Amino acid sequence: MSRENVEIVRALWSAFERFEVPPDAFANDVEWNTAADMPDSETCKGVKAIQQMLAVGWENVVDPGLAAEELIDAGERVVVRWRGWGRGRASGLPVDWRETHIYELRNGKVVAVREYRSWEQALTAVGLAG
Repeated sequence: MSRENVEIVRALWSAFERFEVPPDAFANDVEWNTAADMPDSETCKGVKAIQQMLAVGWENVVDPGLAAEELIDAGERVVVRWRGWGRGRASGLPVDWRETHIYELRNGKVVAVREYRSWEQALTAVGLAG
């Protein structure tokens, strides 16, 4: 099942890279936990809340782009290192950042997402560090 989970998350990221959030990829009770060190850290529950949170995150970026750079099989979870870029809408300055997400899947659907600032933090969370 874990190889299948990687392919499910890879397909989800193909949609994310087109700035689409396909509702059928998520379980109805999905929870997305933003990184704990963010000033506005939150837990979004349900697909509509996740779609809104992701849209708000990109509204201040002009010419945005994003790409999954690496996907790691962690059993029922998939670790994704990704990069986002663009220009600040107000400042025009370049924006470039990297994050890592852990996607937990059950029955072919994403049931939880947890954001981490570093690859090492995420690998530690799934027991693959070191």
